[in-house]
Amino acid sequence: MKFVHRYTRFLVIGFLNAFIDLLILNVLLLLSPKDAFHIFVDNTIAVICAITNSYFLNRRFTFRDVASKDAGETARFFVQAFLNLVLNDVIAVFLSTYLIFSKSIPVFVSSNISKGLAMFISSSMSYFLMRYMVFRAPTNKK
Repeated sequence: MKFVHRYTRFLVIGFLNAFIDLLILNVLLLLSPKDAFHIFVDNTIAVICAITNSYFLNRRFTFRDVASKDAGETARFFVQAFLNLVLNDVIAVFLSTYLIFSKSIPVFVSSNISKGLAMFISSSMSYFLMRYMVFRAPTNKK
């Protein structure tokens, strides 16, 4: 039952992160040129904002019973965040570029389709990394 409550809190925070991520990405897409480099930059900025929100909310609500708030935990979070960012960028930029050039889908549409898939895959990975690597139960040291 604890898993269900924890995962539910993670999903609620994840929806908020997705809103932040998509809002920032779409505002930046409206303001910048529409090429692979700018999609990469826009996506990176959006993901960093969402990851920052994720850290504070997940530490405080989702994993509060195991969060130690020490330097090691913060370092592990940033390793996880970097992996999340790389995976998100690779999927979003590659798939968006593929859809734009091979399927002739407009940039705004292809970027949002790609972003949705990138968010789903990277947030799934992120949950397991946060649960088992970042916010892990303290070990009994003798």
